Amino acid sequence: MILGKWGRTSPFGMLRFAYDYRVAAEVVRASPLLAPASMPSYSLMGQAIELALKSFLRARGIEMPYVRSKVGHDLSRALQEARALSLHRLIQLHDFQMHAIDLLSDPYRGHRFRYIVNGSLTLPNWDFLNLSAHLLIDGLHDFAIRSTFGRDEGRKMLSRRSRYFNAPKQKTP
Repeated sequence: MILGKWGRTSPFGMLRFAYDYRVAAEVVRASPLLAPASMPSYSLMGQAIELALKSFLRARGIEMPYVRSKVGHDLSRALQEARALSLHRLIQLHDFQMHAIDLLSDPYRGHRFRYIVNGSLTLPNWDFLNLSAHLLIDGLHDFAIRSTFGRDEGRKMLSRRSRYFNAPKQKTP
């Protein structure tokens, strides 16, 4: 039973939410009603990256109390922990992508995208962030399924349907 092993926060569940937040970030970013450097788009992208990295940590056996208390909303810490657990075996993030995540980390962790704070803010390149989130989410897809549902069941699921995100709904007669 999945709930018994993972509680409410399975690797695949977290990755599914990461995908949704990344898509939402792109929709907000593309809105003609908002400035290109819209704070909500950066907040949503930060949430996507956070959930993707935490999905990997959970799949590697890190318990939720540790994820909540030690990693929290610190994207740099989540990335550092994931790299220590061999994230590179699944996903090749380049230095510029990791730097973009690190640059997003402080304002994201400090809720600067949600609350008005006086002063300037250096934002990471949007395309680098979006690419990083896309690589994380896409690269962790199969791993999260196998980790959540078990190797054999995950393999069966993936043989029936290669992607569980953004798949068109099947019409039933």
